[in-house]
Amino acid sequence: MYDPMLYVHWKQAKLAMIPFVVAAFGLPLLAIQGLGPEPQGLNLDETLIWLPLFPALAGAIGVVLALTAWNWDHQQGHVYALTLPMARWEYAMHKMGAGVVLGLVPVMAFWIGAHLASASLTLPVGLNAYPNQLTLRFLFAVLLSYALLFAMAAGTVKTTIWSVTGVIAFFIAGSVLNDFLALFFPYFQEADIVAVVGEWLFTARGPFGVFTGNWALIDV
Repeated sequence: MYDPMLYVHWKQAKLAMIPFVVAAFGLPLLAIQGLGPEPQGLNLDETLIWLPLFPALAGAIGVVLALTAWNWDHQQGHVYALTLPMARWEYAMHKMGAGVVLGLVPVMAFWIGAHLASASLTLPVGLNAYPNQLTLRFLFAVLLSYALLFAMAAGTVKTTIWSVTGVIAFFIAGSVLNDFLALFFPYFQEADIVAVVGEWLFTARGPFGVFTGNWALIDV
């Protein structure tokens, strides 16, 4: 049962995933452009503008995989799942596993690109390249975004849109909500609810801390 799900998911995702595979391979190489093959004048500040693109790319790959995982089911009205001799949770696990396997394709492309980028530089003493560690962080970011959107996309498209819109609206209009709560709760007169939630979500101890950690390919 797993093989047909992997095949169907691949048919749904392959055209969308090709640009992401190319980007995953090329981004580490682009990030070290301008550093030069020699250690003289090596300026890591030139790589900083590329670092936000690493977690952004990982998140986008996870989102595309999650949406394409359920696209065929939505088109068929989930009738196919009802005809199978398996529980709904088992069907979902097979489907999720297929997406994880497909996610390894851009991750492997990223790993190859990171190693090629590292090998193309002669680093001075005190600096090291971390292609394996960076690839592992990239993998975790892909899996996290995939798992989150996979759960959301299992419902209706309308539910997914409303959920994502609600999160975005909270971070955009959170200051207004904070001012309103401050009228009734003194705590919110001193605290910023958006900053508190953001810190809880995206710090190293938060569930999305992998997106805001150290994404440097070259570091001390």
